[in-house]
Amino acid sequence: MKIIRILVILFCLRFVPQLLLAQEPPKDKSAPPVAAVTAPVQSGSEQIRKTVAFIGVSYQNGSSILTAIGTCFFVSFPDERVGKNGQFIYLVTNRHVAQPGIDLGTPYEVRGAVMRMNLTNSQGGVESVEGPIPLSRDRHWYFSADDAVDLAVLPIVPDASRFDYLVIPLAEIANAARMKSDNVGVGDLVTFAGYFSNFSGRLRMEPIIRQGVFAMLPGEKMPTTLHKSGQIYLADLHAFHGNSGSPVFVNLGGFHHGTIISSDHYVLVGILSGYYPESEGFSVPAASILTGQVRDNSGIATIVPAEELLKILNSAELQALRDKGVETTHAKP
Repeated sequence: MKIIRILVILFCLRFVPQLLLAQEPPKDKSAPPVAAVTAPVQSGSEQIRKTVAFIGVSYQNGSSILTAIGTCFFVSFPDERVGKNGQFIYLVTNRHVAQPGIDLGTPYEVRGAVMRMNLTNSQGGVESVEGPIPLSRDRHWYFSADDAVDLAVLPIVPDASRFDYLVIPLAEIANAARMKSDNVGVGDLVTFAGYFSNFSGRLRMEPIIRQGVFAMLPGEKMPTTLHKSGQIYLADLHAFHGNSGSPVFVNLGGFHHGTIISSDHYVLVGILSGYYPESEGFSVPAASILTGQVRDNSGIATIVPAEELLKILNSAELQALRDKGVETTHAKP
Protein backbone atom coordinates (compact mmCIF):
# COMPACT_ATOMS: atom_id res chain seq x y z
CA MET A 1 0.00 0.00 0.00
CA LYS A 2 1.07 3.52 -0.61
CA ILE A 3 0.10 4.68 2.84
CA ILE A 4 1.77 7.41 4.86
CA ARG A 5 5.47 7.37 4.27
CA ILE A 6 5.91 6.77 7.99
CA LEU A 7 9.34 6.05 9.39
CA VAL A 8 10.17 3.55 12.09
CA ILE A 9 12.41 3.83 15.15
CA LEU A 10 13.18 1.07 17.64
CA PHE A 11 13.99 2.10 21.17
CA CYS A 12 15.04 0.79 24.58
CA LEU A 13 13.23 0.37 27.85
CA ARG A 14 14.26 3.72 29.29
CA PHE A 15 12.84 6.71 27.47
CA VAL A 16 16.09 8.70 27.37
CA PRO A 17 16.57 11.44 24.74
CA GLN A 18 19.74 10.97 22.68
CA LEU A 19 21.12 10.90 19.15
CA LEU A 20 20.46 7.91 16.96
CA LEU A 21 23.20 8.72 14.48
CA ALA A 22 26.74 7.45 14.14
CA GLN A 23 28.03 10.52 15.94
CA GLU A 24 28.68 10.58 19.66
CA PRO A 25 25.78 11.86 21.81
CA PRO A 26 25.97 15.60 22.55
CA LYS A 27 27.36 16.73 25.84
CA ASP A 28 24.77 19.51 26.01
CA LYS A 29 21.68 17.88 27.58
CA SER A 30 19.44 20.70 26.38
CA ALA A 31 20.17 19.91 22.72
CA PRO A 32 17.19 18.39 20.86
CA PRO A 33 17.30 14.77 19.72
CA VAL A 34 17.82 13.69 16.13
CA ALA A 35 17.50 10.32 14.46
CA ALA A 36 18.22 8.46 11.26
CA VAL A 37 15.16 6.50 10.17
CA THR A 38 14.04 4.00 7.56
CA ALA A 39 10.65 3.26 6.03
CA PRO A 40 8.89 -0.07 6.56
CA VAL A 41 6.06 -1.51 4.47
CA GLN A 42 2.98 -2.35 6.57
CA SER A 43 -0.81 -2.42 6.26
CA GLY A 44 -2.66 0.86 6.57
CA SER A 45 -4.47 0.01 9.79
CA GLU A 46 -1.28 -1.16 11.50
CA GLN A 47 0.59 1.95 10.42
CA ILE A 48 -2.09 4.15 11.92
CA ARG A 49 -2.19 2.16 15.18
CA LYS A 50 1.60 2.22 15.44
CA THR A 51 1.77 6.00 15.19
CA VAL A 52 0.39 6.35 18.72
CA ALA A 53 1.52 5.83 22.29
CA PHE A 54 -0.32 6.27 25.59
CA ILE A 55 0.66 9.10 27.90
CA GLY A 56 -0.09 9.77 31.56
CA VAL A 57 0.66 13.08 33.29
CA SER A 58 0.48 13.19 37.10
CA TYR A 59 -0.44 16.50 38.68
CA GLN A 60 -1.16 17.99 42.09
CA ASN A 61 -4.75 19.10 42.70
CA GLY A 62 -4.97 20.31 46.26
CA SER A 63 -3.98 17.41 48.48
CA SER A 64 -4.58 14.85 45.73
CA ILE A 65 -2.29 13.60 42.99
CA LEU A 66 -4.29 12.80 39.87
CA THR A 67 -3.34 11.58 36.42
CA ALA A 68 -4.44 12.90 33.04
CA ILE A 69 -4.53 10.10 30.47
CA GLY A 70 -4.22 10.76 26.76
CA THR A 71 -2.75 9.76 23.45
CA CYS A 72 0.47 11.00 21.87
CA PHE A 73 2.40 10.44 18.66
CA PHE A 74 5.73 11.28 17.04
CA VAL A 75 6.59 13.42 14.03
CA SER A 76 9.91 13.91 12.28
CA PHE A 77 11.51 17.08 10.98
CA PRO A 78 14.18 16.35 8.33
CA ASP A 79 17.52 18.08 8.61
CA GLU A 80 20.45 16.77 6.55
CA ARG A 81 22.83 18.94 8.54
CA VAL A 82 22.91 16.06 11.03
CA GLY A 83 23.52 13.47 8.32
CA LYS A 84 21.80 11.83 5.39
CA ASN A 85 18.20 11.04 6.33
CA GLY A 86 18.78 12.81 9.65
CA GLN A 87 15.64 13.72 11.54
CA PHE A 88 14.69 15.71 14.59
CA ILE A 89 11.94 13.84 16.42
CA TYR A 90 9.10 15.41 18.42
CA LEU A 91 6.42 14.00 20.68
CA VAL A 92 2.99 15.60 20.13
CA THR A 93 -0.15 15.68 22.27
CA ASN A 94 -2.73 18.21 23.45
CA ARG A 95 -1.62 21.02 25.71
CA HIS A 96 -4.39 20.13 28.18
CA VAL A 97 -2.81 16.67 28.50
CA ALA A 98 0.76 17.93 28.97
CA GLN A 99 -0.41 20.81 31.19
CA PRO A 100 -3.52 19.63 33.07
CA GLY A 101 -5.76 22.49 34.14
CA ILE A 102 -4.70 24.86 31.35
CA ASP A 103 -8.27 24.67 30.01
CA LEU A 104 -9.42 26.06 33.37
CA GLY A 105 -7.08 29.03 33.10
CA THR A 106 -4.47 27.93 35.65
CA PRO A 107 -2.47 24.74 35.10
CA TYR A 108 -1.83 22.38 37.99
CA GLU A 109 1.66 21.48 39.17
CA VAL A 110 2.92 18.56 37.07
CA ARG A 111 4.57 15.85 39.14
CA GLY A 112 5.72 13.58 36.33
CA ALA A 113 4.82 11.99 33.01
CA VAL A 114 4.99 8.44 31.64
CA MET A 115 4.58 6.86 28.21
CA ARG A 116 3.57 3.33 27.30
CA MET A 117 4.83 1.64 24.13
CA ASN A 118 4.92 -1.87 22.70
CA LEU A 119 8.04 -4.00 22.79
CA THR A 120 9.54 -5.35 19.58
CA ASN A 121 10.07 -8.68 21.33
CA SER A 122 8.03 -9.85 24.30
CA GLN A 123 9.69 -10.27 27.69
CA GLY A 124 8.22 -13.06 29.78
CA GLY A 125 4.93 -12.77 27.95
CA VAL A 126 4.79 -8.99 28.42
CA GLU A 127 4.72 -7.06 25.16
CA SER A 128 4.70 -3.46 26.39
CA VAL A 129 6.16 -1.38 29.19
CA GLU A 130 5.71 2.05 30.64
CA GLY A 131 8.61 4.43 31.16
CA PRO A 132 9.14 8.01 32.35
CA ILE A 133 9.17 10.95 29.97
CA PRO A 134 12.20 13.02 30.99
CA LEU A 135 11.14 16.59 31.69
CA SER A 136 13.37 19.32 33.08
CA ARG A 137 14.06 22.99 32.81
CA ASP A 138 16.22 22.31 29.75
CA ARG A 139 13.88 19.74 28.20
CA HIS A 140 10.29 20.87 28.27
CA TRP A 141 7.10 21.09 26.25
CA TYR A 142 6.77 23.77 23.60
CA PHE A 143 3.46 25.46 22.92
CA SER A 144 2.01 27.67 20.23
CA ALA A 145 2.42 31.42 20.47
CA ASP A 146 -1.37 31.47 20.05
CA ASP A 147 -2.88 30.54 23.42
CA ALA A 148 -5.99 29.19 21.69
CA VAL A 149 -4.04 26.26 20.20
CA ASP A 150 -4.40 23.08 22.25
CA LEU A 151 -1.08 21.48 21.27
CA ALA A 152 2.14 20.52 23.05
CA VAL A 153 5.41 19.46 21.39
CA LEU A 154 8.41 17.87 23.13
CA PRO A 155 11.81 17.27 21.47
CA ILE A 156 12.60 13.67 22.42
CA VAL A 157 13.64 10.38 20.88
CA PRO A 158 14.00 7.25 23.03
CA ASP A 159 16.88 4.78 22.83
CA ALA A 160 16.75 2.52 19.78
CA SER A 161 16.68 -1.22 20.30
CA ARG A 162 13.72 -2.64 22.19
CA PHE A 163 10.49 -0.85 21.24
CA ASP A 164 9.01 0.04 17.88
CA TYR A 165 6.69 2.81 16.76
CA LEU A 166 6.03 4.78 13.62
CA VAL A 167 6.92 8.41 13.08
CA ILE A 168 4.86 10.70 10.87
CA PRO A 169 7.19 12.60 8.52
CA LEU A 170 6.85 16.33 8.01
CA ALA A 171 5.98 15.76 4.34
CA GLU A 172 2.78 13.97 5.38
CA ILE A 173 1.46 16.72 7.63
CA ALA A 174 -1.17 18.66 5.67
CA ASN A 175 -1.31 22.44 5.84
CA ALA A 176 -4.28 24.49 4.61
CA ALA A 177 -2.82 24.82 1.11
CA ARG A 178 -2.43 21.06 0.79
CA MET A 179 -5.94 20.47 2.13
CA LYS A 180 -7.18 22.73 -0.66
CA SER A 181 -4.98 21.31 -3.44
CA ASP A 182 -5.90 17.72 -2.48
CA ASN A 183 -9.58 18.67 -2.35
CA VAL A 184 -10.03 17.62 1.28
CA GLY A 185 -13.42 18.80 2.46
CA VAL A 186 -16.65 18.22 4.34
CA GLY A 187 -17.81 14.62 4.12
CA ASP A 188 -14.34 13.14 3.71
CA LEU A 189 -13.61 10.09 5.84
CA VAL A 190 -11.29 10.71 8.80
CA THR A 191 -9.54 8.07 10.90
CA PHE A 192 -7.84 8.28 14.27
CA ALA A 193 -6.12 5.88 16.66
CA GLY A 194 -5.99 6.35 20.40
CA TYR A 195 -6.44 5.19 23.97
CA PHE A 196 -9.50 3.12 24.89
CA SER A 197 -10.23 3.54 28.61
CA ASN A 198 -12.24 0.31 28.91
CA PHE A 199 -9.35 -1.81 27.64
CA SER A 200 -5.92 -0.42 26.84
CA GLY A 201 -4.30 -3.86 26.84
CA ARG A 202 -2.84 -5.79 29.75
CA LEU A 203 0.12 -7.45 28.04
CA ARG A 204 0.23 -5.36 24.89
CA MET A 205 -0.72 -1.73 24.33
CA GLU A 206 -3.87 -1.81 22.20
CA PRO A 207 -4.90 1.47 20.54
CA ILE A 208 -8.43 1.68 19.20
CA ILE A 209 -9.21 2.92 15.67
CA ARG A 210 -12.34 4.93 14.91
CA GLN A 211 -13.65 6.61 11.78
CA GLY A 212 -16.02 9.42 10.95
CA VAL A 213 -16.34 12.30 8.51
CA PHE A 214 -15.42 15.95 8.44
CA ALA A 215 -18.61 17.73 9.50
CA MET A 216 -17.40 21.31 9.13
CA LEU A 217 -14.20 23.10 8.16
CA PRO A 218 -15.04 26.58 9.44
CA GLY A 219 -13.51 29.49 7.58
CA GLU A 220 -13.68 31.59 10.72
CA LYS A 221 -12.51 31.20 14.30
CA MET A 222 -14.46 29.32 16.98
CA PRO A 223 -13.93 28.73 20.71
CA THR A 224 -11.35 25.95 21.18
CA THR A 225 -10.96 23.49 24.04
CA LEU A 226 -8.77 26.12 25.74
CA HIS A 227 -11.76 28.50 25.64
CA LYS A 228 -10.03 30.94 23.34
CA SER A 229 -11.01 31.95 19.83
CA GLY A 230 -9.07 29.90 17.31
CA GLN A 231 -9.14 27.72 14.20
CA ILE A 232 -10.59 24.21 14.59
CA TYR A 233 -12.14 21.49 12.44
CA LEU A 234 -15.31 19.66 13.40
CA ALA A 235 -15.85 15.97 12.69
CA ASP A 236 -18.75 13.58 13.11
CA LEU A 237 -16.42 11.38 15.10
CA HIS A 238 -17.31 9.85 18.46
CA ALA A 239 -14.38 10.56 20.78
CA PHE A 240 -14.07 9.82 24.48
CA HIS A 241 -11.76 10.00 27.50
CA GLY A 242 -8.15 9.26 26.54
CA ASN A 243 -8.51 10.22 22.88
CA SER A 244 -7.07 13.67 23.54
CA GLY A 245 -3.91 14.01 21.46
CA SER A 246 -4.85 11.34 18.90
CA PRO A 247 -3.59 11.95 15.34
CA VAL A 248 -6.37 12.30 12.76
CA PHE A 249 -5.81 11.19 9.15
CA VAL A 250 -7.50 11.53 5.78
CA ASN A 251 -6.94 8.95 3.05
CA LEU A 252 -6.14 10.67 -0.23
CA GLY A 253 -6.22 7.33 -2.02
CA GLY A 254 -9.09 5.00 -2.81
CA PHE A 255 -12.33 6.69 -3.87
CA HIS A 256 -11.84 10.38 -3.24
CA HIS A 257 -14.31 12.98 -4.51
CA GLY A 258 -15.35 11.03 -7.58
CA THR A 259 -11.87 9.82 -8.46
CA ILE A 260 -10.48 6.33 -7.85
CA ILE A 261 -6.80 6.32 -6.88
CA SER A 262 -5.18 2.90 -6.94
CA SER A 263 -3.65 2.88 -3.47
CA ASP A 264 -4.10 4.31 0.01
CA HIS A 265 -2.26 7.45 0.97
CA TYR A 266 -2.96 8.83 4.44
CA VAL A 267 -1.96 12.32 5.56
CA LEU A 268 -2.17 13.89 9.01
CA VAL A 269 -4.86 16.58 9.00
CA GLY A 270 -5.17 17.32 12.70
CA ILE A 271 -5.04 16.35 16.35
CA LEU A 272 -8.15 15.35 18.29
CA SER A 273 -8.69 17.73 21.20
CA GLY A 274 -12.25 17.45 22.51
CA TYR A 275 -15.95 17.10 21.80
CA TYR A 276 -19.28 18.82 22.23
CA PRO A 277 -21.29 17.34 25.11
CA GLU A 278 -25.06 17.22 24.98
CA SER A 279 -27.07 18.19 28.06
CA GLU A 280 -30.70 17.85 29.04
CA GLY A 281 -32.98 19.75 26.74
CA PHE A 282 -30.75 18.74 23.82
CA SER A 283 -28.63 21.87 24.21
CA VAL A 284 -25.00 21.64 23.12
CA PRO A 285 -22.60 23.56 25.41
CA ALA A 286 -19.18 24.82 24.40
CA ALA A 287 -16.46 22.38 23.37
CA SER A 288 -15.03 20.36 26.25
CA ILE A 289 -11.81 18.44 26.68
CA LEU A 290 -12.05 14.63 26.75
CA THR A 291 -12.10 13.95 30.50
CA GLY A 292 -13.31 10.99 32.50
CA GLN A 293 -16.57 12.77 33.34
CA VAL A 294 -19.73 11.01 32.19
CA ARG A 295 -21.64 13.32 29.86
CA ASP A 296 -23.75 12.67 26.80
CA ASN A 297 -21.69 13.02 23.64
CA SER A 298 -23.17 14.85 20.67
CA GLY A 299 -20.83 12.90 18.39
CA ILE A 300 -19.13 16.07 17.13
CA ALA A 301 -15.42 16.17 17.90
CA THR A 302 -13.02 19.10 17.75
CA ILE A 303 -9.74 18.78 15.86
CA VAL A 304 -6.73 21.09 15.99
CA PRO A 305 -5.68 21.65 12.35
CA ALA A 306 -2.31 20.10 11.46
CA GLU A 307 -1.26 23.52 10.19
CA GLU A 308 -1.05 24.64 13.83
CA LEU A 309 1.41 21.83 14.50
CA LEU A 310 3.48 22.91 11.50
CA LYS A 311 3.61 26.45 12.89
CA ILE A 312 5.10 25.17 16.15
CA LEU A 313 7.60 22.91 14.36
CA ASN A 314 8.68 25.81 12.14
CA SER A 315 8.77 28.32 14.99
CA ALA A 316 11.90 30.36 15.62
CA GLU A 317 12.17 28.73 19.05
CA LEU A 318 12.35 25.16 17.72
CA GLN A 319 14.51 26.19 14.78
CA ALA A 320 17.02 27.70 17.22
CA LEU A 321 16.95 24.45 19.18
CA ARG A 322 17.65 22.47 16.00
CA ASP A 323 20.52 24.82 15.15
CA LYS A 324 21.93 24.20 18.60
CA GLY A 325 21.56 20.46 18.10
CA VAL A 326 23.44 20.62 14.80
CA GLU A 327 26.27 22.58 16.39
CA THR A 328 26.48 20.10 19.25
CA THR A 329 26.38 17.11 16.92
CA HIS A 330 29.29 18.39 14.85
CA ALA A 331 31.31 19.68 17.80
CA LYS A 332 34.66 18.00 18.22
CA PRO A 333 35.35 16.33 21.59
